[in-house]
Amino acid sequence: MPDLSLNRFVARGTNAERLAFTPDPPTPASGPDPGYVFYETDTGDFYAWDGAAWDLVNAAGAALPGTIGATFDGGGSALTAGAVRYVLVPYAHTITANYMLADQSGSAVVDVWRDTYANYPPTVADSITASAKPTLSSAIKSTDSTLTGWSTSGAADTIYAFKLDSVSTIQVLTVQLVVTRD
Repeated sequence: MPDLSLNRFVARGTNAERLAFTPDPPTPASGPDPGYVFYETDTGDFYAWDGAAWDLVNAAGAALPGTIGATFDGGGSALTAGAVRYVLVPYAHTITANYMLADQSGSAVVDVWRDTYANYPPTVADSITASAKPTLSSAIKSTDSTLTGWSTSGAADTIYAFKLDSVSTIQVLTVQLVVTRD
């Protein structure tokens, strides 16, 4: 049994033990709710206490979502094309969408390149976007979950390069790829 005098606890046991767990985690009198997590040994599922019930956080074998991305910052001036940002992704993954967020309405196109750590740095020959590059067109945000023509599977220890192909008006631009861990 965990020490309930702590601000949080992690417990483990079977589904029946989780359902019969007494006392349920206490509700804090004030301040943020501390973290209470239960790992079911019979299913491999993780649950978190929401103050009234145990909520499934992640089912065993479920893909964990995340994002990878880069920010281009003009330091108070409009961005100029040509900048490249590099990101290492240490786990196997699949890209499911991309988002672009700008500090103000404008236009931008970003190409995404991918290669192995051994072949760093990626180049334009390693583009994964085909003709569907992340694009912002006289807007402050954009999203694409279709990814037409994209190569969406990435291995562990992949290097991504985000290259700002064109831009107008924008001073800060963030490009994010939504991924699930494989």
